[in-house]
Amino acid sequence: MIKSVILGTILGGLVAFLWSFISWEVLPFHQKAVHTFQNEDEVLAMIASHTPESGNYLLPSGATQAGLNAEQKKAAQELVIQKMKKGPLMFAAVRRGGFDSFARTLITQLLIQMASALLLSWLLLQTTGLSYGRRVAFCAVVGLTASVIADLPNWNWWGFSGTYTLVNLIDYTLTWLFAGVVVAKFAKRTV
Repeated sequence: MIKSVILGTILGGLVAFLWSFISWEVLPFHQKAVHTFQNEDEVLAMIASHTPESGNYLLPSGATQAGLNAEQKKAAQELVIQKMKKGPLMFAAVRRGGFDSFARTLITQLLIQMASALLLSWLLLQTTGLSYGRRVAFCAVVGLTASVIADLPNWNWWGFSGTYTLVNLIDYTLTWLFAGVVVAKFAKRTV
């Protein structure tokens, strides 16, 4: 059984990684869901000059400043709410140094996909009586569930577009449907 889980983890992770490559690099739907800035060089210069370190940034902000007393914090929160109502809002991940190594990033992504396939294998081993087709469907539903958990809150709170969110919902479902074809073959409980 351990050999089966290892095979499902490795092969399922490889299938998920391959589909992700096709999804992002060959098919056009991810690119159509992301907008570009006007005057990109100016925006890059502005971001570089106003972000002291890599990390996540939120606009508007203000209520998170250290050293505020309760009254000051309440006033700052009210100001932030007014700015949020007016817009625009931005939730951004800034990587000041860019990619150190594209190859290392790809390897890390492959390892993440394999870890996901391992967890999916474990989940499948907790089930009984499912046919092969239902185990594959189970994997697809787990992919959809992961996207609902992660992507719908981003749509709700941070204004991720409906198109971007829908593309992610479809992509995660397809990723784990395709990987599930392999994972379900190996991760089956024998009673």
